[in-house]
Amino acid sequence: ASISTAAFPRLVERLSQGRPDLFRKDFKDVLRVLMWLALPVIVLTYFTRGYLARLIFKRGSPEIALILGFLAIAIFFRIVYSLFSRYFYAHKDTVTPLIVSVFAIALNIILVFALARNDTYGLAGLALAQSIVSASEVLIIGLVIMSRDPKMFDREFWQMTMRLISVTGFTIVAAFTMISLFPLNLNDTGFFVLGGKLGIITLVTFGTHVVVSAMYGFDEGKNVLRKIRDFVYRPIKV
Repeated sequence: ASISTAAFPRLVERLSQGRPDLFRKDFKDVLRVLMWLALPVIVLTYFTRGYLARLIFKRGSPEIALILGFLAIAIFFRIVYSLFSRYFYAHKDTVTPLIVSVFAIALNIILVFALARNDTYGLAGLALAQSIVSASEVLIIGLVIMSRDPKMFDREFWQMTMRLISVTGFTIVAAFTMISLFPLNLNDTGFFVLGGKLGIITLVTFGTHVVVSAMYGFDEGKNVLRKIRDFVYRPIKV
């Protein structure tokens, strides 16, 4: 949300300059950064939901972990929606996001009644409904953007998306491997035990995401590795 808010003035400036081509470029650049940041967070949130639930809540952690697993899907679509909505605000269109939001509220009410009953998913149905609603919002508002600007999501964008999905596949393998090496045991309690395992899993998973994305040609991964290299080889003044 902060990145989308920071990018909004520049998007408006591009339109005021009469440069829709630069608007598309900046919009897709920001969207790529958001997706690059969001996907490893989602992977970690899903795979470490049990660690997080037990670390923060000592009671009811299995149910909380289940809810967090469902909400992991909503994280990605909420992040994407934060930028998609600003596409319309930059075009001085507040009606379209409002209509989509009203539809989302109605859909959420229907899904809550259907999924949050005791004979279905119970309390976890609230999280599942939220994930379905957030995905529906992004799908609808994305189709509207494509209908208004067919050049926005071109072939190059979809190729980038497929490469990012491939990178995420390696991130998933890394997270699954680390979970297998450092499993959550019944006797694991306390900040140092749980936090230590969670820290190692997070470090390796994010590291894999950065390295593989750099190998796939993503500037975000290359920039992170460059910053790490500059920090390691920085001269030390005595």
